[in-house]
Amino acid sequence: MDPVTAAGLALAVPGLAFQAFAGCVQGFVILSTAHNFGKDATFLRTILNVEEYRFVQWADAVGLTATEGRMSPRINHVLAEELLVHLKDRLDSSKLKQRYSLDLRPAESSVQGTTGDIKVDPEAPDVLAKAVSHGRRAEIIERARLIQGRTQFPKRLWWAVIDKTKFQDLILDVRQIVDSLWNLLEPVRLRELSQQVGQTLTAVVDMSHDLEALKGLQASFTGKHVKLPEDAILSAAVDLKVVREQLPGESTRDSDPIPLYSAGPEPLKPLNRSFLKRASGTRGARGTFIAEYDGKPVLCETKVVHGRMKSKLRLRSENLARLLSLPKGPSFMTLQCLGFVEDMDEFVFLYDYPPGSDLSAPPRSLQDLLRDSKMKLPSATARLKLALEICSTLLTVHTSGWLHKNIRSENILFFTPCHPCATIAALPQPYLTGFTFARADSPIEISDQASEDPLSDIYRHPEALGEPSMSYAMCMDLYSLGAVMVEIAEWRPLKHIIKRHVDVGKKDVDISISALAGTRNWLLHEFVDRGQVEFRMGDVYGGGVSRFLRSEPKETDNGSSTSDLLAFQRFVHELSLCCV
Repeated sequence: MDPVTAAGLALAVPGLAFQAFAGCVQGFVILSTAHNFGKDATFLRTILNVEEYRFVQWADAVGLTATEGRMSPRINHVLAEELLVHLKDRLDSSKLKQRYSLDLRPAESSVQGTTGDIKVDPEAPDVLAKAVSHGRRAEIIERARLIQGRTQFPKRLWWAVIDKTKFQDLILDVRQIVDSLWNLLEPVRLRELSQQVGQTLTAVVDMSHDLEALKGLQASFTGKHVKLPEDAILSAAVDLKVVREQLPGESTRDSDPIPLYSAGPEPLKPLNRSFLKRASGTRGARGTFIAEYDGKPVLCETKVVHGRMKSKLRLRSENLARLLSLPKGPSFMTLQCLGFVEDMDEFVFLYDYPPGSDLSAPPRSLQDLLRDSKMKLPSATARLKLALEICSTLLTVHTSGWLHKNIRSENILFFTPCHPCATIAALPQPYLTGFTFARADSPIEISDQASEDPLSDIYRHPEALGEPSMSYAMCMDLYSLGAVMVEIAEWRPLKHIIKRHVDVGKKDVDISISALAGTRNWLLHEFVDRGQVEFRMGDVYGGGVSRFLRSEPKETDNGSSTSDLLAFQRFVHELSLCCV
């Protein structure tokens, strides 16, 4: 054989690593397209497809799916090939019965399409069907010569025995191997890959209302060895949305109502209004106030409710209380809700102090800190961290499908720890409050308007002032966030920042809606276009403030909320990489 022919054959034969990779893909295909998944089909396919998607994205990142099919020289080839062979073995359908008591058998009539695409059971819609397409699977397997062409796709099998718990054991083993492959990447590339996968899964969580699919995504975060900030936000958001999808609907829904104080990991105890002791001056309070419930100090927020709206808003308040009662993580810094009571024309939400807080010290809001002339000014590092923590919590809320509707510095609280640490950061952990107007992100949801108060209105999007002509949208929350981020950059209250434009501190002066609406253009001209925010906090921070303040609601959704969400997620990722 002449040297040229030999070289050509060598190039035509895929490497061992690629063959093992393609064998893994074939294993994923055989498992995910098998018949007879049963009642848990959507859940089981989802947890399997998440790992397949993460695996193929890893292969893209290391160069295995490139034309040459060779891994990057920066990867430990020996260890990677070892893991690929191990994963291929785990996905071997002939060994499932021995290892996991799962039994796959040839179907009586195998379903093979003429194009090589295997059709998925209509009983189990796949929320990740486009993540790794059937066409791409066929191309990978064909390149490895495991099939002779796309018309000879692997025969479809049939689950003779499948158990949900045992299948999850299999996926846990697969997940650990995929995590080990991810850990072979350099830290920077690992973060990039995590962000890329996070974008896809964020869109899936945002658009999906399939409870079993969402539970599958929820399970995909269990037992992961690769723990990154993107995972924490997504995991918290999925937890929220799984609960939210089971709540009684505020619009037309088919699901049966779930009693407020019955389900959930930490069932809420019914609250008795007679146990609540509050100062008389707290009626109609703007922000959070301290009261006592059954002799214990609690934090309260009130929501004034008109009689004709009570039945509608009572259901929303019940749903909100349930969501805010869920266990908290580092990406969802809100107070633990105990429930709410009806007190005349108000709904009063009760919250526990955060664990480890000094109950004798009242919380301070971000606005309090901004006004404190005796406080040591926080560094740019501390302010970037503060902004990131606020953004992460709001991203979690938005990804779960809810809107906040009341973001301002007065609703960001800080608590004094019982045992202050000498090395503690200049700013403690912030908690986002003020959820009393929060609702599901849907154009058909009724929007109860916040009170007309110039001190609050300066944080609101121009389209959300007065009697809005359109439904409240995610971009309006982002606008309010942008205003708070200007405060953090300047370390001054917004009312002082905009005083040269409009003075909202004068109580005896009526301020027009047009003057309040003009706040946006004034902030953009004075602090964004002139580069003031970027000068204070850097390009990434300044770019985010610019996008948030310029955000506009769309007359029709057409996926605009999802695109806004993904842009927000990218910004939070970029901000998390900033270091000063």
